[in-house]
Amino acid sequence: MILVYRPELENPPMDSECTIGFSFIQEKGQPSNINVKSGVNRDFPESVWEQIKSYDVVKNMLKLGALRVEEEDQVLAPDPEASSNVDSIADMSVTQAMRLVEDSFDVAQLKSWETKEQRIRVRNAISKRIAAVTEGNG
Repeated sequence: MILVYRPELENPPMDSECTIGFSFIQEKGQPSNINVKSGVNRDFPESVWEQIKSYDVVKNMLKLGALRVEEEDQVLAPDPEASSNVDSIADMSVTQAMRLVEDSFDVAQLKSWETKEQRIRVRNAISKRIAAVTEGNG
């Protein structure tokens, strides 16, 4: 299982190099710690996910899109043509819109979305994506 943590999407936004940690008391009374680093956490233990997914903080991060769970077979190379077929992202949820913005490499399309978009978080993500693509960091 893959766990993707994007602390900049939290409310309030955290530093992009951030780690969240969870502690569990084991049978022998010794604590067990698990850390989730920002970015992609591959091979995240499913047993740990089953324990933490019911926590309110985890539910909130999932709702905001700051935490995302993906299975290995879901991870495919982004289709650069998929985002260019969408005229507006204003009707999408914030999470869907942010994912589409992240996957887009078309600056003209991003600018088109930016002019129609009213949500500040999505507009900020579009601006950051345009900068990343034009500066060669995308």
